[in-house]
Amino acid sequence: MKKPFLLLSLWLLATSAFATDEMLSNPGFEDATVNALFQTTTFTDWNTGLGMAVVETADKVEGEQAMKVNNAKQAQNILEQEISTDFEPGATYRLRIKYKVLTSQNGNDIKLDCFWDHPRDGQLDHDADKLSTDFFTSDTWAEKSIETTTPEGANGFYFRVLISKNVEVLFDDFSFQKAEGSTPAEPTLTVSPTSFTELSAHLGTPVDYPAVTITQANLDQPVTISITGKDAKQFSSSVQSTTESSQQVIFTYNPTAIGRHTATVTIESAGHYELTQTFQLKAYCTDPSNPPSMSISPATIPAFSAKAGETSTQIIDFTSQNCIDYIHASLTHIEGAAFSISSTMFVKNIPSKITITFAPKQEGTYHSEIHFTTLEGQELIVDLNGTATTGDTPGEAPLVRQFNWDMSNPKTRLFETFDNAVKNENLQIDGWQNVTPKGNRPWWGYELDSEKMAKASGYVYQLPSDETVEMWIVTPALSYNTEGKTFTFRVMGENIFENCPTKLELYYIDTIPGLPIFFQPLEVGIPATPDQNGEWNEIHVNLDGQDINDVFFMAFKYTGLWGNENAVTYYLDDIGWGRTDLPEVTSDSTRVTMIAAQGKDQVSGKITVTGKNLTEPIKLSLGGANPSKFKLSTQSLPATGGSFTVSFNSNDLGVHEAYVKLASRGAADKYIPLSVLVKSQSAIEAIGSQTVSIAQQGEALHISAEGLRQATLYSTSGMLLGHHEAENGTIQISGLTRGVYILHVTASGNNTTHKIVIR
Repeated sequence: MKKPFLLLSLWLLATSAFATDEMLSNPGFEDATVNALFQTTTFTDWNTGLGMAVVETADKVEGEQAMKVNNAKQAQNILEQEISTDFEPGATYRLRIKYKVLTSQNGNDIKLDCFWDHPRDGQLDHDADKLSTDFFTSDTWAEKSIETTTPEGANGFYFRVLISKNVEVLFDDFSFQKAEGSTPAEPTLTVSPTSFTELSAHLGTPVDYPAVTITQANLDQPVTISITGKDAKQFSSSVQSTTESSQQVIFTYNPTAIGRHTATVTIESAGHYELTQTFQLKAYCTDPSNPPSMSISPATIPAFSAKAGETSTQIIDFTSQNCIDYIHASLTHIEGAAFSISSTMFVKNIPSKITITFAPKQEGTYHSEIHFTTLEGQELIVDLNGTATTGDTPGEAPLVRQFNWDMSNPKTRLFETFDNAVKNENLQIDGWQNVTPKGNRPWWGYELDSEKMAKASGYVYQLPSDETVEMWIVTPALSYNTEGKTFTFRVMGENIFENCPTKLELYYIDTIPGLPIFFQPLEVGIPATPDQNGEWNEIHVNLDGQDINDVFFMAFKYTGLWGNENAVTYYLDDIGWGRTDLPEVTSDSTRVTMIAAQGKDQVSGKITVTGKNLTEPIKLSLGGANPSKFKLSTQSLPATGGSFTVSFNSNDLGVHEAYVKLASRGAADKYIPLSVLVKSQSAIEAIGSQTVSIAQQGEALHISAEGLRQATLYSTSGMLLGHHEAENGTIQISGLTRGVYILHVTASGNNTTHKIVIR
């Protein structure tokens, strides 16, 4: 069997600890009896309303089943169990329920209504403020946990949950146990909902989002609600801080300018940043007295004429006013399909020139329409008419549908720059394969800024996207018996959108005689997100030490829709193998982590960059989540390298993240993650001169701080992933996937929390 390579492994580390006896009977609702005649379910030792609860086996926390309440008809419906035993006076007991609300009643869904019972005095008021809560809710599995002490003389406890009318909810894994003094209750923070439909509003008219419910338990600091982002002033919240166990918050869009607006909401509690919840608010605003409008000049486009097989073009001016989003253009062919336009998307409120091309393949008359649309704007329709006279029909190179694995002359060195490519014509390079198993377009040649390259796109303006396209470009046979074992290429994507189904993949292929052809996709970081559009990426794939045949092939596979709904395009250039003089960019810093005061400048230490075998300067740029808060001391360094610093300033409390990209043609791109925790001025003064340095080197995370005692690594969901007690300050991360993690550091009596990015 072929051994896969270049794949990241997953590492899961879970812990659990229960040291006390459960006092509830049937706490996980595993014992139930179904009465088929009356269609009712009875859960052993639990009291419920007739027909209110049923067994749930698909969605549960643990065990074989959970309880589902889906027929709560009373104003308040009761789920309860009485615990009678010799309670220890003054002892602490911990109560816990796990729940998930499926159908909510505006957040007024479930509440605790428990109490202690006395043989003479009956129901006691002891701990009533804890045992009888306000309503709470969550649309995902959540835990509600409280602690209570035993009052003098109590011999019973009523474990009771109230469910509102018409609420549909799941329950599982209840618990009532004597609490160990050394085991504090687990802090929890849940927010529901955390996604919203984009709002629309008129200028100066506020609009509310659906209510958000914040549920918390066992937090020693208030929960704070903050709104950040460039459009933060367009949004507000009814609550900025709360200590309530359940708090309803209303977010409001307050539009003061036309346009599209977004902001980020952060809900967190100091000291428990691993519980932080973030989500986005999106909305747009229009002015009814100044609606979006679009126009062209000339208003009527003169008729086109051309010989069949030739082209004719006209350039028109396109303008827009008061638009709040991009303008999209599409072609509708009424008679024949010979027209195309130079662009299908235009920036709002900026004049643009559009080239219209008439390219008939046969004589006749043609009629098409350009449809211009924008958010909240009236559609603009432009007529195109053309006449084609007799001409020569151009021939097209035939498509290649099958691979041809020629291993007779493997190359020890390859560097293809596509200098012989012809723009928008079938790419034909000696020794390369251009194969199209699906669809009717191969890889094309292309030219951009006087430089030639390979291009793949499934876009066809006259066809609906109801089929798929698959196109491959395959290198000549390569020899592994060469000194340089790094495969290199440049790649750029355009028109990539969120959750885009179109993709470009790199494959390793070997063809052992007598065995099936072996294809393996390699995860190498080819652009796949919108923020990477229009940016060249230099990628180096080191194959040294991998399970590679003496002769093999590398290939790029483009897959996606075939037609007018897929404008995703990829470009390739500078594909190389076997080089020993590869350009390289290195840095003495693998990441930058700082603590800053609110509204104050913070500058990093000097970061030194070294260039090797470079022919062009090193370009520096910022990207990531919060690049606007950072500033580089320079945008370019000489090819030999140099030094730079990063400065930071923000009025927003919390963690800000970005990255510095170091790029020089021919060298693999280098990324330096940036992370700054902004605290109030008083919090910074409390820290004093304590500095925590965090660096990722290979498969280890190194933490350095004066008086370092321990460092603990968590996932963003709170799972413990690694722990270190003083000494060398190293946490192994070899099994972790790329992403964001939480690091707690204890040093010199101070506790600090850091969000870090592992790459």
